[in-house]
Amino acid sequence: MVSMRAHGLPRGRRGPLAAIVAVLAAAALLLAPTVLDGAHASFSATTANSGDAWAADQLQPPSNLTVSSSCTLTPTIARRASSTATGAGSVTLPMPANTTAGDYLLAHVGYHDDTQTLIAPSGWQLVGRTDNTTIASNVYWKEAGANEPSATFRHPTSGSTLYFAGGVTAFRNARLVAPLFAGVPGSSDTATTPSVTTQDKNVQVVHLFTKTQGPLDPASGGADFYGTSTGTGDGVHVGIRGAGETFGGPGSTTPRSATALESSRWVAQVVVLQRVADTATANLSWTPTPSTWADGYRLERAGGGATTSSTLAAGTSSVSQGPLADGTAYTFTLTAARNAWRSSPVTRTLTPDC
Repeated sequence: MVSMRAHGLPRGRRGPLAAIVAVLAAAALLLAPTVLDGAHASFSATTANSGDAWAADQLQPPSNLTVSSSCTLTPTIARRASSTATGAGSVTLPMPANTTAGDYLLAHVGYHDDTQTLIAPSGWQLVGRTDNTTIASNVYWKEAGANEPSATFRHPTSGSTLYFAGGVTAFRNARLVAPLFAGVPGSSDTATTPSVTTQDKNVQVVHLFTKTQGPLDPASGGADFYGTSTGTGDGVHVGIRGAGETFGGPGSTTPRSATALESSRWVAQVVVLQRVADTATANLSWTPTPSTWADGYRLERAGGGATTSSTLAAGTSSVSQGPLADGTAYTFTLTAARNAWRSSPVTRTLTPDC
């Protein structure tokens, strides 16, 4: 007869061995909490941190975080060109040569009247008006559009034949906001603009002169932009002059004067255009986390009502962020990361001042 006994231990030996294995397994289960106590303690703070962050003594944060700002300077304000025109009851100003969409347009309209607000074309905003009994000057600004059309400024009285003289200048690199403005009246052969105080740097100061009885000579100081008049010899004619200069600022501007052959009423105005803001950038650097198993960093930037987040590769120790809004406070928060775990945060603040 052939034996059918299974390979392995004899049947009689299997029972005791199974019992021994069972005892050892039970002992292992009893010892497991003790063995795992260290690991449990190491990670005990994990669930207490928001965002499922690692305990700080496990995933170490970067250190020596510094934040500084740098400024990319924009070009100074530059005049493209100017144009002038005269009329009766109104004046139509052609746009200066090479006017480009986005340019800052500044219109100067002098007329033989006072206390009248002119009818301006759509889009032109009144900067200010200065009156002097029989002479007045209105100043307007506008952002140039593509193929900007000529601009007609009218007296509010239909059929008026009062004399008008006007000039318009196109500037590039000027901030598209209402400018600082002041105006004064006077009566003599010389018109002088007032001084104004600006807090801005590298501005364009525009001096505007309007006078009865004819033309004005170029202003003292600065570049002559334009000059025209409706005629000479009596009190109904109007002469204008425009000039400009770059002012480093901040501080008070220098008054400028323009002279005519005869003494008569005049108004003199000054307009200060701001330069397009410089571009601010934040430059961050830090000492990397000593936790070699971190897989990178998370950087959060909060400021100006918005928050942005970025992921940086392991080994990164510096980064630049921008453009930033000048004068706005930003908070930068940096953490070391591994997957969803985070170290404790390191935070710095910065307010760019370009």
